[in-house]
Amino acid sequence: MTLFVHAPNVHQGGGRTLLGTLLDQLDHSACCVLDERMPVNNQALHSSIRFIKPRLVNRFGAEVFLSRTANMHDTVLCFGNLPPLFKSPAKVFVFLQNRYMFGTHDFSSFPLASRARLMLERLWFRWRMQSNYQIIVQSPTMQRELKNTLGFNASVLPFLPANDEPNTVAEEIAECKKFDFVYVSSAEPHKNHAALLDAWVLLAEQGIRPSLALTVSQHTAFNVANLIEQKRAAHGLKITNLGTLKHGEVHNLYRESKALIFPSKLESFGLPLIEASKLGMAVLAPEMDYVRDVIEPAQTFDPNSPTSIARAVLRHLNVPVQKTEIIDSKAFLAQVLQQGKP
Repeated sequence: MTLFVHAPNVHQGGGRTLLGTLLDQLDHSACCVLDERMPVNNQALHSSIRFIKPRLVNRFGAEVFLSRTANMHDTVLCFGNLPPLFKSPAKVFVFLQNRYMFGTHDFSSFPLASRARLMLERLWFRWRMQSNYQIIVQSPTMQRELKNTLGFNASVLPFLPANDEPNTVAEEIAECKKFDFVYVSSAEPHKNHAALLDAWVLLAEQGIRPSLALTVSQHTAFNVANLIEQKRAAHGLKITNLGTLKHGEVHNLYRESKALIFPSKLESFGLPLIEASKLGMAVLAPEMDYVRDVIEPAQTFDPNSPTSIARAVLRHLNVPVQKTEIIDSKAFLAQVLQQGKP
């Protein structure tokens, strides 16, 4: 029996982190089909890897290879959300991490190429999923929504890197921290950087400028990276964009930060929520099911409202929020008459 890890489309974000830690646990008896941009630390595994170029023809070739190689005695773990393109006689597990694969979503803010890719992958997911394939998801919310929208059953089986370090951040002296807040995230539209930046502008208008570290790539997400720089320069915001970081560098960034703020509107798991919480950091996050599935946040907010995000930051910083003064009808009328005088 051979274990096939089929992940020709995984090379960034949380999927890359989880796939990396999974590969570390394998030996040469496994057969891995990987994106050529996916780093592999496990030297014993290199002879068992088939690297795939990120092109349609090569992706198709990977599917042909899988269909011709895996037999009924083998196990196939599809790690990139999609089942095999060709029906497989093997025992197939599909690790589903992307909530865009099902349900109703607004893709209007996505680039045309991304919209086309998502539509193709959604069709692939529904068309090629077989009744004998087993779907694995990372949260009860994913399990419930998948069942409600497509009628597919799934097992909830979340995991984290095996060598994650214990809680240490909370024990370190807060004054030694470099950043008040950190948001570890790529820059897809649902990651909601625009609302976070608008919240920081609102805070600056009140004379409050907490420091914030971001991890947006200058190369693959130029528009978002440019927006960050524009807002920073225009409003004097204390924002540092560090670009894409490796997993070990992310943990160092956590140690340099006091709290995680996570305004994403949609997650299958929210790996940074887990990582920050395990390290004892305070987490500010949306009041959404995917958050409560895995942690208890210190503060919550409406991710669609920069004002709500800003107020959550103020609460966390113990800064009093001015409330609107309520007056009675007599005072209201007096105000109107006073202001109406010539």
